[in-house]
Amino acid sequence: MSKFSDKCRELLTENGYNVYRLSQAASLERTTLQRMVTGKRLPGQEFVENFCRALRIPFLEEKEVMELYKMESIGESAYLNQKTILQLFDTLSNLDKEEKRNNYKVIDHGDLELLSPIADDTYDTEMLLQFILKKTINTEDQPIIYTNIPGTNTLLSHYLMLLAPQYQKEISVKHLIYFQTNISSAHANLETLNQVLPLCFSKTIHYEPFYYYSKLSKSDQPNLLFPFYIITGNYVLQLSGNFEKGILHSDPHIIKEYKKEFERCLCQSMPLLQQSNNLEESLNLYLTCQNQPKNIITLEPALCDTDLISKQQFVQLVTQYTPEYIPMLNAYNAFVDMVHQTSRTSFFTEAGLKKFCKSGITSGTSHVIFPAFNEAERVSSLKHYLAHYENSEKKLLNQRFVFPDSFYIELRDKRTLHFIRTVDKDNITFITIQESSICDAFEEFFEILGNSSEYVFSDKDLLSLLKDELDRLNS
Repeated sequence: MSKFSDKCRELLTENGYNVYRLSQAASLERTTLQRMVTGKRLPGQEFVENFCRALRIPFLEEKEVMELYKMESIGESAYLNQKTILQLFDTLSNLDKEEKRNNYKVIDHGDLELLSPIADDTYDTEMLLQFILKKTINTEDQPIIYTNIPGTNTLLSHYLMLLAPQYQKEISVKHLIYFQTNISSAHANLETLNQVLPLCFSKTIHYEPFYYYSKLSKSDQPNLLFPFYIITGNYVLQLSGNFEKGILHSDPHIIKEYKKEFERCLCQSMPLLQQSNNLEESLNLYLTCQNQPKNIITLEPALCDTDLISKQQFVQLVTQYTPEYIPMLNAYNAFVDMVHQTSRTSFFTEAGLKKFCKSGITSGTSHVIFPAFNEAERVSSLKHYLAHYENSEKKLLNQRFVFPDSFYIELRDKRTLHFIRTVDKDNITFITIQESSICDAFEEFFEILGNSSEYVFSDKDLLSLLKDELDRLNS
C-alpha cells in the first residue's frame, strides 16, 4: 500500500463507487483499477487522470492525487527535488518580469521608531529587522550585513529586495548557511538556492553565501535558544529558533565580538558560488572554467549558438559586429571543439524556438553581442541544426514548462552547475555552483525530465515542428 493507493481507495468509497461500478461507468479497465487502489500496480498517468475525471472530484483534490502519483512514480525525494527546481525556474521567470516593470512605485513609510529592543511576537520582530536595515542603509557609507538565518527562510531576502531599490547604495551581505547532510533532505538545500539566487542577480546587493553541513532540521529550530542573528555596523539582532522573538543589541563590544565570531565561522565554511557580473570576465570564466568534460546537460529558452552556426560563421559575426572580442576567438573555438567531443543533452523550450523563428533572437551569447538573425540567417541556421541533429540528444519542452528568457543552465559531469543570465550586454551574470547535493539533484531532475511526456515533445514531433517552422520561413 502507498499514500497514492490509499487516497484513490478513499476517493472511490467517498463517491459511492466500488471497483466494478466505476470500471463500468467510466470504461476503466477493471484489473488495472483494482491493482491501483490496492497498491499492487501503478498505472499510466492518463489512466489516473481519467480516474479523477470519472469521480468528478474538485481541482485541488485532483492536484493532490496527481502529486501523490508522481511521488509514487519517481520516489518522494526525487519528486520534492523536481518540484523545488520547477519552483526555482518560476521564481527566476518572475524576476525577469519584475525587472521589465519600470513604472512601479516603492512606498516609503519613513523611519521606524524603536519602542523596545525586545520583541515577543513575529510582527514586532519584523519591525526590529526593518529598523536595523533602514538605519544601516541610511547611515553607513558602505552598508555591510552578516547573518546566519537559514537559507530556506524568506525574512531577510524579502526585506532586502523590498528596501534595496529605495537607496542608491550597494549593500554587502555575507550569509552563513547550513546545508542538510541527509540525501533525502536535499530539497531543503534546493529551497535555499530558491531564496538566494534572486539576491545574486540584484543590481544593488552584493551577496556572498557561504555554507557548512549540519544535521539540524526545521523541527529542531524551535528548541534552540536564539540561534540566529543579523549583524550590522551598529546593531546585532538575535532571533529565536521560530523567528517569533528578537533581542536587539547596540553595545559596540557585543557587536565587535559577534563580528569576530562570524569571521571565525566563515573560515570553517565554503563559498556556495563563484560569480561575475562583467561580460568579458564571465566569458573568460566560462570558456576556461574546466577541463574536457565527459557529459554536459544544458537548459535554455531557445536553440544554442553552437548548434545553429558553424565556428566559421561565428568568427565572421564577431569580426563584423564585436571586433573587441576577437582575442577571445581561440578560446571560443577550443570550447566548441570540446562541446562537439562531449556527450551532450540539450533542453530548449517551444516558446524560445518560436521566438527565434519569428524574431531571430537566440538564447546564447550571440543575442547580447550580435543583432538578431535576419530571415535568411534563420533559414540557414535551422538547416544547419537539422543537418547536425543526430550529433547530440535534443529535447524540446512544451508550453507547460516555465523557464525564464534570460537564463542558461549547464551541468557538467554532475559536479559543476552554471547559471548564466544575459539580459543585455551591460547586464550579464555568471554563477558557478559545485555543492554536491545541488548538482546531484539537478542531474536527477534532468534525467527525469528527459523521460517526461508531460513536458517533452517526442523526437518525431520535434523534427516535425522544426521543419514546419523552416517551411514558414521559406514561404
